[in-house]
Amino acid sequence: MKDVYLYIHLPYCYRKCPYCGFISYDSKLSSRDAYIEALKKEIKGFANNYRCTVKTIYFGGGTPSLLNYKYIDELLNTIRRNFRMDKDIEITLESNPVDLKEKYLINIKNIGINRLSIGIQSFIDKKLKTLGRLHNEQDSRNCIERAIDAGFDNISIDLIYGVNETLEDVEYEVNTAASFDIEHISTYMLSIEKDTKFYEWTASKKIEVLDDEAVSQMYIRISAMLAQKGFSKYEISNFARENRISEHNMSYWMGYDYRGFGISASSFIENRRFRNMNSIEKYIKSINAHGNAVEYSEHLNKEQRMRESFVLLLRTADGVSINNFNDKYCINIEKYYLKELESAFKNRLLSKKNGRIFLNGSKAMVISNYILSDFI
Repeated sequence: MKDVYLYIHLPYCYRKCPYCGFISYDSKLSSRDAYIEALKKEIKGFANNYRCTVKTIYFGGGTPSLLNYKYIDELLNTIRRNFRMDKDIEITLESNPVDLKEKYLINIKNIGINRLSIGIQSFIDKKLKTLGRLHNEQDSRNCIERAIDAGFDNISIDLIYGVNETLEDVEYEVNTAASFDIEHISTYMLSIEKDTKFYEWTASKKIEVLDDEAVSQMYIRISAMLAQKGFSKYEISNFARENRISEHNMSYWMGYDYRGFGISASSFIENRRFRNMNSIEKYIKSINAHGNAVEYSEHLNKEQRMRESFVLLLRTADGVSINNFNDKYCINIEKYYLKELESAFKNRLLSKKNGRIFLNGSKAMVISNYILSDFI
């Protein structure tokens, strides 16, 4: 029986953050009942056609914690009734600090949530205001402590850097984050996405973003500090204490089968990639009428899978095992990418050690998109 990793998109927010490029809405909460019913139908439909063991479940958004915990419970029960569940299953809920009150934490823990991903983003009030967040530094500190007190022993927090802060600000945030008894920290460089307020504001000079060199120094400093504090980097943006990586996140980098449910959710099943439509209304209508809401689909041939896998594995700290990769794809990867690898090794962007190929340290990870584009 195959393993699969499930993602469920809950697109509701209190207010759309000005930097957010994800598909989410702050004005359509009235559709939640119909949307949850459509999600359950999509889940059941997939279960009827794909026998598998569920390894992880990830509730993302949007702000999943905005919803009453009973909605999350309904979705979990639908999955439990229709799939075989791994005995050590990881079930993550993305959450907003202001939602994590004591009673809510107890309720979501009781229904089976065993990992929290908290959107802290910053421990600096001025920066939080720029980011359009609804919480402040004290809210962040309080919610982490409440989650620990509620018995959650697998907590991740998100931080954003590159928002006109100083290197000293970043050091303060890393020190603060690592001072808590948490297992995982994700750090994301601010990305200016089209169709966001930040995109409009930078174009009109309402706000300014830091230059590449300043952001690079921040990433290098973050990586060094977290390593000193016991957080190992296992992927470009993700750091974890020993044996506490996000199994769900790793499924993407390792090229495992994953299935996304809900609007805009992407999936990769048996070498087929597909994506659902973005509109809540169209999604609900299509699920009710046809049982699916796929708007895009493609089948990846062997070469496409090989090239994509090489790039994704290079994002991880373990890099690419040359022998394993060659055996899996019946190829000599060093000959296939001969020119690209020679250039990357010469320029010290990639390194080779103990039969593996890696991005060459934090400096290379800063410009990873540039490096990896040669291999796509």
